[in-house]
Amino acid sequence: MKRFSQAPILSGSVKAALALSSALVLGSTSIAVAEPTNIAASSNSTPLADGTYLYGETTKANQIGQGYVVFRKQGQTVTGAFYYPQSEFSCFTGTVKNQRLEVLSLGMPHENVIEVEVPLTTMHRIPSVGSSEHNSLGMCQKEVAAYQQRQQLAAPMTQWATP
Repeated sequence: MKRFSQAPILSGSVKAALALSSALVLGSTSIAVAEPTNIAASSNSTPLADGTYLYGETTKANQIGQGYVVFRKQGQTVTGAFYYPQSEFSCFTGTVKNQRLEVLSLGMPHENVIEVEVPLTTMHRIPSVGSSEHNSLGMCQKEVAAYQQRQQLAAPMTQWATP
């Protein structure tokens, strides 16, 4: 995965995912995005418990012009959304490792996905997850399930059953 060492961490995380997902809507090709890792911060962090989380560029939820990530964690798997209130929205699926999301952001159409790494240590955790965030999670769970179904259907047959 390509790393962009000079990119600002915050603008490169949620904003890059949304911008690139939006670009994919317009028909561009798949792009891999990654950000610099703050190893000291991520290695000393407590692992996230299973549950629903909301992180933002600001400490307050639903601020116009601010980027957010909402996700549900179960085991090491996460499903969620990158979004700007009343604006852009992109579902994702992947894993969480050391306070860092390593996910596939599903652009529209789903044939174009991008790899995104989001260091949660650079964002603000917002303790209250509202109904609109829960609705977004529900929509993304359906989108991710549909994407995974299409991927299974598109996989080539590696073994043929003989009658």
